[in-house]
Amino acid sequence: MITVYGIPNCNTVKKAATWLKEGGFDFDFHDFKKKGIAAEKLNEWCDIFGWENILNKKGTTWKKLNPEEQEVAKDQAGAVQIL
Repeated sequence: MITVYGIPNCNTVKKAATWLKEGGFDFDFHDFKKKGIAAEKLNEWCDIFGWENILNKKGTTWKKLNPEEQEVAKDQAGAVQIL
């Protein structure tokens, strides 16, 4: 079973869900905002893709953080803490 992780109002998530549906794929949707996510899963992704790619610094959530909160994300451990 495929699991799509994201937030429901994200355009990229919407596009992925549409593509999966149109392709006939069954999938579960994991809503970060409602369900959260385990640090273990975040570290797994960071180890594969790099924490800089996992932490979205272009999104509105990041931009709403104050500079002190953003400073926490200076490495993988801090990024996982923020996420």
